[in-house]
Order: sequence, then structure tokens, then C-alpha cells
Amino acid sequence: MRRKLGLSLALIFVLVFTFSIQAAGPEDLFLDSDAAQEVIKEQATEDWEDDFEMVKYQIDNQTAAYNWLIKVEDHIDLLKLAKEKWDTDYEMIKYEYENQVAAYNWVQSQEEHPEIMAAAKEKWGLDYEMVKYEYENQVEAYESIN
Repeated sequence: MRRKLGLSLALIFVLVFTFSIQAAGPEDLFLDSDAAQEVIKEQATEDWEDDFEMVKYQIDNQTAAYNWLIKVEDHIDLLKLAKEKWDTDYEMIKYEYENQVAAYNWVQSQEEHPEIMAAAKEKWGLDYEMVKYEYENQVEAYESIN
């Protein structure tokens, strides 16, 4: 009886955990549109005060980045990390995310020196720009001494 109960609880935990990971998306990471617009306007006004042209420029760019980010469907783990790093700077979140995805795709395409790649991944985790940088430098050094 206890074993069945333990297995049932474990199954429930796995299902809930799996669902929560799959359910997480951009809508769970970012403020709703009205709140985001308020933050964007406040930050632009603080940054540029009475330079209205620059206030508008920043609002337009941040809003465009926000609108792009809330539609992201892939690599949500990388999106979360970019959001944690840049909070409500939507242009920088987008920039960080795009760079990390490009580096991730590059890392996935590498087939030579798997031991060096494994070490770079272990050292840098999900920071794929740094994994790529570490791998390239280590391979260059390895090849120069071999």
C-alpha cells in the first residue's frame, strides 16, 4: 500500500512539474502590455527627461522589443535567463536572447573535440556565448600544441 501511494505521489509530482515547465512561456515572464508600457514610459522619461525626441525613440524601440519578446516560442530557458539579467530593458533582453540562441545553435553544430565542448558546457552551463568562446579558445590552444 505504501509503495503504491509513494509511486502515485511521485507520478503526480512528475506530471505537475512537467506541466509547469511546458506551460511556462513569455506571457509568464513579462508584465502585461499596459504595465510594460507604463514601465517603458517611466524609464524613457527618467533617461531623457525633456528630450522628447529621445523619449519617443526609446519608447518605440522598447515597445517593439517587448512585442517581439512576448511572441517567442523557442528556447524559453534562454529567454528566462535574459529576462533575469536585464529585467525590463526589453531591447537588451531581445539582444541577449538572440545572441544566446545563435551561440546555442553554433554549439549544437560542433562535432570536433567533444571533450573540450563538454568541459566548456560544464564550466558555463546555459551561457552559450561563453561556452562558444571557451570552446573556440581551448580548441585553438589545443591545436597549437598538438
